[in-house]
Amino acid sequence: MDSFPEEDEFDRIPDAIILLILNQISDIKTLTHCKTVSKRFNSLVPQVETLLVKVDCVITTSSESGDWFSLFNIIKSIYQSFQDLLTSPRKLLPKKHSNSPTEILRGFEKIKKLEIELPSGDLKLEKGVTLRWKAEFGKSLKSCVILAVRSIEYDGGGGGGDGHDDEIDFHGDGSGGLKLRVVWTISSLIAASTRHYLLREVVKEHKYIESLVLSDRENEGKVIMDQHGLMEFRVHVEENGGGGGGGGGVDLSTSTVGWKNRTVVPAVRMRMRHESKLELSCGVRIRGATLVVVRPAAVDEFEKRKNRKSEMEERQEDRELALGSFDGVFGEAVEALMKRRSYLLEMNSF
Repeated sequence: MDSFPEEDEFDRIPDAIILLILNQISDIKTLTHCKTVSKRFNSLVPQVETLLVKVDCVITTSSESGDWFSLFNIIKSIYQSFQDLLTSPRKLLPKKHSNSPTEILRGFEKIKKLEIELPSGDLKLEKGVTLRWKAEFGKSLKSCVILAVRSIEYDGGGGGGDGHDDEIDFHGDGSGGLKLRVVWTISSLIAASTRHYLLREVVKEHKYIESLVLSDRENEGKVIMDQHGLMEFRVHVEENGGGGGGGGGVDLSTSTVGWKNRTVVPAVRMRMRHESKLELSCGVRIRGATLVVVRPAAVDEFEKRKNRKSEMEERQEDRELALGSFDGVFGEAVEALMKRRSYLLEMNSF
C-alpha cells in the first residue's frame, strides 16, 4: 500500500496572497514573530511594503536602551519652557546602540509605507492645555497646522454660544495672549523639526519609501513626508554627507538647540485665528482656541515673483490645508475657527 506525504494546504496559498496579509498586519513586532513560523515566512516577511513601528514595543535585542528609546527621550525633553531652548549645552548626545532605527528596519528591504509611533507627545504644557500639530516636510518645512485649546468641556450647560473675542490680546498675561500663542507655535515647530531630523538615516537607508509618518500615541503631533518630499530630503541628506555631522562640510540646514539636533525652520508666515469660546455640536465647549497655519515665506525677490499668489489664493490654500489636518472634535473646532478673522505674522528662520 503506497503512502504519499500529506500536502499542507497552506503551502498552496501563493506568496502574493501571504504578502497581502502580512502587509495588512504591518506591525513590526508581530512580523518579527512571523519570521520564526517557517522558512517560507522568514523569506517573505522582509518583502513587506507596509510597516508600523511602535517605539515602546520594538525590542529586538536584550537591551531596551537603543536609539528608538533614545529618539523618544530626545524628543520628550525638548521643551520644558521656552527659555530652555536658549540654554547652553549640558549633555552629550546618547550613544549609538545596535538597535538603532536603521538596525531595526534593516531586515526589511522593500518598505514603501512606513509609520513610526512614539509612546507620547513631545511638549509639556500647563495643565488643561491641549495642543495638536501636523507638519509636512521635504528637505525642510513645507507647512504646519497647529491647534491649541485651553480647555475642553463635554456636555456643558449654558454658556451663551460663541464668544465675541475676535481680538488677540497683544499684551497677554499668563492667561493667554499673543506671546503665549507664539511660544506654543515655536515649540510645535521645534518639536516637528526635531522629529524630521531624526528620520534622516531611515530615509537614506530605505530608498523605496514613498510615504513616511512619525506620530505619537497621544496624537499630539505628526510629521508626514510624501514621495516627492522624501526624494527631495534623500538627495539633500546625501549631498550633505549623509547625516548629522560627520560628513563633508557644514550642513546649514540643521541646527542645535542645547544638545538636540534638528532641521532648521525656514522663515515663515503664520496666519493665526483665535476664539475665546466655541460651542460645538454634541455638547462640546472649547475655551481659548487658537489655530495657526504656517508656511515658508519667500525670502528673495526672485522667489517672491515666482510664487506670487493673490490674498484670496493664499487664504484658500490655508483653508484646504487646515480643514484636512484634524478630525473629530478638533476638526470641527478648525472649521469654526476658519470663519474667524485672521492675523498674519512673520518669523525669521531659526
